Amino acid sequence: MIETLLDGRYLLLEAIGSGGEAQVFRARDTTTGNNVAARVALKPVTYTAPDAVPAHPNWVQFFHWGVDPQQGAYQIFELLEGATLDAVIKSGPLDPERWRVFVEQSLDAVAALHDAGWVHGDLNAGNFFLMNSTWKLLELPFLRFDPPPNRTALFGSIHTLAPEQIEGQAASVHSDLYSLGCLYYYAASGTYPHPGRNAQEVAISCLRFPPPSLRQTAPGVPATHSDWVISLLARNSHDRPPTVAAARQLLGLA
Repeated sequence: MIETLLDGRYLLLEAIGSGGEAQVFRARDTTTGNNVAARVALKPVTYTAPDAVPAHPNWVQFFHWGVDPQQGAYQIFELLEGATLDAVIKSGPLDPERWRVFVEQSLDAVAALHDAGWVHGDLNAGNFFLMNSTWKLLELPFLRFDPPPNRTALFGSIHTLAPEQIEGQAASVHSDLYSLGCLYYYAASGTYPHPGRNAQEVAISCLRFPPPSLRQTAPGVPATHSDWVISLLARNSHDRPPTVAAARQLLGLA
């Protein structure tokens, strides 16, 4: 698809990512001359973007969508230069200050989603992106090409799926908070709260055993912050904070 011109305007230059429903390209907007990110659906879909797409400083910026006669549905976003959380952690866990910045900005991003009436359902280390000093959420649920009607373990990222999602329940605010807890644990320690050699082992650990104390796996994180992360990872969803605002208050960010 390289050198393809979408809708006579967006020239695809380089493949930079892919997922279950789309492939992402570095592209050039031939009208403005600006480089952008083009997300092209991998299969035919009936897609219409919301009339008004909300914006947030911790979300990737959405510009345009359309349907190319040959390539199908596509979306145009700002082109980010940086790395995903997963890529960042490969070189080592975040130090306490960088960890706190990630926590604050990711909470802001997810709070904005919830305030707009959306639940994410698959927060993972591949869809938080660090550009300069700003963390951005790449995947916005209201811009999914073909959202599955029911979220199950087959849809989500196993290391950050809440126990209730593994059991087949729909995603909720509580499950998003659990996923954030998994990411904060991972960002601080370099390991997930429930590691395993395969998805089955991760799921069994998640459903049957509490996570190891973050005080042990990330001793550089203040004890109160470590305990806060563990509170997000409560097995019973109703034992977690009820909202992002409540979670922020517990951490002293409100």
